[in-house]
Amino acid sequence: MGLFIVEFDLKSRPPITVENGEIIVDKGIPTVTVRNVQAESPDEAENKARVKAEAFLNELSWQHQINLEVGNSWTIAPQDSPSTRHIKYLTLKEGGFKGGHRIKYPRIIKEVVIRSSDSKALYRKAEISQEPRDKFRELFLVIENIASKIVNNYRNETELIRKALRICFSSRLQELEHFVQSYGFTYNRDVIDGVSSELYGNYRTQLFHAKAKRNKQIPFNPEDERKVQRILPLAEFVAKSLISYEDTNLLS
Repeated sequence: MGLFIVEFDLKSRPPITVENGEIIVDKGIPTVTVRNVQAESPDEAENKARVKAEAFLNELSWQHQINLEVGNSWTIAPQDSPSTRHIKYLTLKEGGFKGGHRIKYPRIIKEVVIRSSDSKALYRKAEISQEPRDKFRELFLVIENIASKIVNNYRNETELIRKALRICFSSRLQELEHFVQSYGFTYNRDVIDGVSSELYGNYRTQLFHAKAKRNKQIPFNPEDERKVQRILPLAEFVAKSLISYEDTNLLS
């Protein structure tokens, strides 16, 4: 059994430094480093490290709204010191972002605590996606994933979502109502019923299915494209609220 350090290339440069922990990034350096990987071989080290790196990036997306993707290459070396931050023979250059206005992040995060969940990977996928239809699909999968952990007995998908939201927003109902109103959504019945039916009946089924005689959202149709764009803030708010509930109540 050996001790390895593994560096995965990233598709963009981190805007922050994560200072401590077994998985770190350094501002401007397009790699994520996984340290202290115990393995019998470099291949085993890479497999173990990749799982940890992806979980780390999921948390970075969920906790800090920083969305990074692992690239196609990586480097593995024996780890010679617990304080090693990068593989010594890599040439790394500092760099910055170019372009328009961006969110200002803190320069340093002390450590990212990982509490792995499939929902966080789905959430990061949604945040990375540039296509509104794909973004909604991933956000709905977040909602569905966590709802199925909260609710055991339900007759259909709408009831699953409705029951999960009643539990999630049991002490935050006014927050949901305020959000719904601020985006111009109006419901003649209970807000939980309205949101559940909206997300599932009006969007999930119309984006996941395309039977000829059923209502559906068609790509490149301007009205349908506007509808999908309009629902995204609500889908994201519900998804993030459920992840917060899961993080607090379901993950050890």
